[in-house]
This record gives sequence, C-alpha cells and structure tokens, in this order.
Amino acid sequence: MTPKRKKILIGALAVVLAAALLCLSGLTSTERENISTPEQFLREMLAPLQNGASVISRNIGNWGAYLQGVDNIRAENDELRQEISELRLQLVDLAEYQQENERLRQLLNMVDDVSSQFDYVTTTVVNRSQSSWYKTIVISGGENDGFAVGMPVVCAQGLVGRIINTSANTAEVMLITDREGAISAMVQNTRTIGVVEGDGETSELSMIHVPYDAAVENYQQIITSGYGGIYPKGLLVGYINSIELKSDGLMLDIDVRSYVDFNRLEEVMVLKPKA
Repeated sequence: MTPKRKKILIGALAVVLAAALLCLSGLTSTERENISTPEQFLREMLAPLQNGASVISRNIGNWGAYLQGVDNIRAENDELRQEISELRLQLVDLAEYQQENERLRQLLNMVDDVSSQFDYVTTTVVNRSQSSWYKTIVISGGENDGFAVGMPVVCAQGLVGRIINTSANTAEVMLITDREGAISAMVQNTRTIGVVEGDGETSELSMIHVPYDAAVENYQQIITSGYGGIYPKGLLVGYINSIELKSDGLMLDIDVRSYVDFNRLEEVMVLKPKA
C-alpha cells in the first residue's frame, strides 16, 4: 500500500471513530458530573472542528448578505444613471429654450428704431444654398404671409440680406455677403457714405468708394444709409476692422466685419413696410 493510501485510510478511520464516539456519547448522555476519558478526548478533538464549521457557516451567511447588498447597490446605481441621463436631457432642452428666448428678445430690441416704418415678422431658416456662386438662405413664410421681393431681413446682430424670390410658404434671402448684395451704407458717427459689398466666397465685407481723406477709424460702426430704396436707414451692418489706402492713392479700402454669424442663423426677422 502506498503512503498516500495509508494516509487516506488513517483519516477515514479517524472520522469513523469520531463518529462512533459521538454516537456513543449521545446514547449515554445523562446528567453526569463527570464524563469518560474517551468522551473528553472526543470533545476536545471536535471542538475546533465545530468552531470552524460555525465560523464558516457565519461567513457563508455574511457573504450571501454581501452579494445581496452588491446586487442592490448595482440596481440603485443603474436607476441613478437613468435619472442622470434624463436630467441631462432636460438641461439641454432648458438651455435651448433659454438661448432661443434670448435671441428672440434681441430681435425685438433690434427693430425698435424701425418699428414706426415696418411691421416685423419673426421666422426661421429652413435651408441654405450650397452653391459657390450665390450666398442665400431659405426661410419659412412666403406669399401667404405677405412676404415680397425686396423686403429686408435682419437678425439680432444686424442686417442679414433681402428677399429675392418667394413661393406660397417660403422665401429665398440673398445674404449681404453675396457679390450681388451690395448695400448703401455710412459710418455711423462721421456719416461718411460708401458701399458695402461681399466677396461671394467668405463672410468678409468691404466698404468701397470712400475718399482717402474721409474721417474713419477702426471699430467705428457701419449702418445702412437709407439710400437706394432697399434698406431703411439705421440698420447695423458691422464695424470697421482695418483701413488701407488703395494703390491709386485716391480711395480707401476698408475691411468691414459683420456681427452676424451667417453660418449659424436660426431665427430672422422680415421687415414688412407698413401700409
């Protein structure tokens, strides 16, 4: 017999002996002050095993409670994540409403100076031209809303352009950045007259036909002059960004920047002449 089998056999005999003594102790258990030597031996031998079993039993119970607690925490975390996601969506909606409200408020403030001449109709941009030749947008509202060719279109930051054609429920607006969107304008504080035109490729504007000796400076405001019969006087066009003398020495080349972000237009206002 191999040593390993001997150890197994001895262990099995010890277990059987312990069980037999335990049974014997149970059968002979009465109210006695003294117990036999074998019973004492059995008790001493089994005490650590019983204690260990008790500890293991308690630990198993604690581990089960721990696992249950982990499951509860995981479920609670999932609920919290869902609530956080819903709150984030609500915050996004609220921020969007606030921004729209602010833009509309600015629109109303912007037309205070021309409200005596025009009725204004707030509408939204529904499309924009992808052409490299024309800079236009399409707005909601058309002939059914009283929109007509030539009506000015503005936003909170300034002049946007003018309506160039209409359908029953839409209108196309040529932006002032288009090559054909030239504006009769003037420097607000010096009343220097010129023409503001776009290059048709970017959002940059230039003020031309301004004499070399004109009293103009950087950051002065440019507004519509009212000449030409398209735009009323006093609409904000932009500000002077830089000034250079042309090569002929007779005219200035003035770079004008609009406050309008033409790539992010959402709400605009159509100015309808009062009857």
